Amino acid sequence: MPPEEAPTRRLRRAIALGGGLLLCCAAIAAAINILLTPAMALPAVTGLLLVMVTALLLAGIAVWPRLRRAALLREAVDRTAVRYAVFARDRTLLDRSPGYDLPGIDPRPVPPGAKLDDLLAASYGREDGTAAEMAQQILEHEDDSRAEYDRSLPDGRILQVSKRRLSGGEVARFALDVTGSRARDLRARAIHESVPAGIWHLDPEGRTLAANYRLADLFGGRLPATLMESGLQQLGHPGSGPFGLQPGREVEGVLPAQDGVPERRVILVASPWLPGEGGGQTQAVLMLLDVTRLHAAQAQALHFAWHDPLTGLPNRFRFQQALAQLMTQPDGGSLLLLDLSGLRAVNDALGQVAGDAMLREAARRLRDQTRPLDQVFRLGGDEFALIATGLRTQQAAGAIASRIQRALAAPLDLGTGPNPIRANIGHAHAPEDGEDADALHRAAALALAQAKRQGNGAVVPYDPALGERVARRLALRQRLSGAVAGGEFQLAWQAQVDARNGSLRGAEALLRWPGGPGGSSVSPAEFLPEADAAGLMPAIDAWVLDEALRQKAAWMAAGEGPEIVGVNISPTTLRDPEFPARVRATLARYGVAPEALEVEIPEDVAARDLDAIAPVLHELIADGVRLSLDDFGGGRSALAHLLRLPVDQVKLDRSIVAGLPGGARERAILRAVTILAKGMEIPLLAEGVETEAQREALLEEGCVVMQGWLFGRAVSAGDLVAR
Repeated sequence: MPPEEAPTRRLRRAIALGGGLLLCCAAIAAAINILLTPAMALPAVTGLLLVMVTALLLAGIAVWPRLRRAALLREAVDRTAVRYAVFARDRTLLDRSPGYDLPGIDPRPVPPGAKLDDLLAASYGREDGTAAEMAQQILEHEDDSRAEYDRSLPDGRILQVSKRRLSGGEVARFALDVTGSRARDLRARAIHESVPAGIWHLDPEGRTLAANYRLADLFGGRLPATLMESGLQQLGHPGSGPFGLQPGREVEGVLPAQDGVPERRVILVASPWLPGEGGGQTQAVLMLLDVTRLHAAQAQALHFAWHDPLTGLPNRFRFQQALAQLMTQPDGGSLLLLDLSGLRAVNDALGQVAGDAMLREAARRLRDQTRPLDQVFRLGGDEFALIATGLRTQQAAGAIASRIQRALAAPLDLGTGPNPIRANIGHAHAPEDGEDADALHRAAALALAQAKRQGNGAVVPYDPALGERVARRLALRQRLSGAVAGGEFQLAWQAQVDARNGSLRGAEALLRWPGGPGGSSVSPAEFLPEADAAGLMPAIDAWVLDEALRQKAAWMAAGEGPEIVGVNISPTTLRDPEFPARVRATLARYGVAPEALEVEIPEDVAARDLDAIAPVLHELIADGVRLSLDDFGGGRSALAHLLRLPVDQVKLDRSIVAGLPGGARERAILRAVTILAKGMEIPLLAEGVETEAQREALLEEGCVVMQGWLFGRAVSAGDLVAR
């Protein structure tokens, strides 16, 4: 028996040989009985039987190891996870293990001579669609090219089937339950496909071995055959790993635009060289994470960090960098600061959309008027800046400013008809006006502040006097803070008289501050704006009110002094809803009647803040405090103020008095105001009367109460009474 034959086959041969030997012995015994006499036949048959038994014993001893090995092999095969079946060429089942890859035939016995077709029919029954499945399985069974395939069972298990055609034409099928490993493979594959990155298996020559769908998406649905064909570019220095990539280290790469697919930015991570499956070909795995959108978002965020989102101009941060860079230039340059006029009015009248449109158009016009090396910035709100490198003279900067003014002045229709854009401009020059960026910016800001004070599209170059003026104002604010805390203020009193007989009707309290050099007086026109800017006016107003009523109480106790005392209160205090309560408390503290106090309201304050101050003024009127409308007829008067505020007196603006007696315009205004005051039964007071001719002209028009140098300058309380 050839050694390569299976043990089972050798066992069959031995059994067949033994059976043939028994038949041969039986034939010989029968021949002996016929040919020999009974006496001779018995010993012969007995001897033959002994020979046969001996031969059988010897044959059994010789065959037993093989029989034992065959039995053990069958038991081992039956106990392994491997299932097998052997089919004849006509698909008749010759042998099988207890478990087999065909569903439904285990553990039931299979009738002898059963064919694969019958087994399939018994397994699938007569359900719809089973005929196609049976035909497919028979085709797989006969197809020698399909030596390996998977079989899915109805219960969810997966068998890995290996099929071999034997030398006699039989077909042996071996099946292994790989449900667990296949599930792991499927999970791994699912993870492989669901990773949000392209996974690329490459051989050492850069040829594609495998990839997931994400990688194909990166290349527009088509996998490149090689790394070279993909055009992938690594940004940065190459490493020592696969394809110049350091294993495990993230680097940035670029996939160039090709075949209609735009350029992509990716993050690359490479594995070290790995052995292939089953110890096969060496390969490396590249992971490509598409960061194109992230890269674009970062670029956009960076752009917004350095640019104004409304106008697209570089913002304040870029301005500071550019200004510092300007200070390092040997040729120096100029800084122009621009403030648009009327933006707030546009926002209030037409809305934020119109205001934004105005800003965008102004930015466009500014860009159009600059040289190639000039830079325009939006610093915030309505303020812009222009840095002009190499431009160092006031004349050159003034020429650019004039060109900008002309460009901005072109009509812009924001929904209410064509209107120009106006800008106030201040400019300074490096290094003459500032040796560092902060100094140059401060100089240009001082020039711009002066331009805004002048208004009407003024262009102002920096002058050192501007800095000195600011320094004086800052020093003045500091001294004012000390003056408020130290009670350094004084009140001077100016008489209000009946011009017909010179009798004292009232007195206005005027604030004085001897805070100048050597104790000289500082003009209220100089220190009051600074006190307001420093937030000191509420404290100053409180002191003025207290001091005026204290003096009134002293006059009352002495049985002398004016009947009414007038005080000037700042707009900041007039907007404070707590002010009437403080007035009541101060009047009560000094025992002064409300009718003896007159609060003067500048007419321009009423015109500008009437809605804001009206509640406070009405509360004062209800308490009995007198109200006097100051500077009436100076250009911003309105009857609405008199209608909404029932004032006790109207003070004629000093500009009208100054034009008397010869000014026809002033005389006409005086006559109109006098008639109005008489018609509304409101007393009229003229201030700033300095000449006898002015007094006569006022009396002719019916104005009898006057105040001014003709009747005396502002003096102390004692001098007022003595006079």
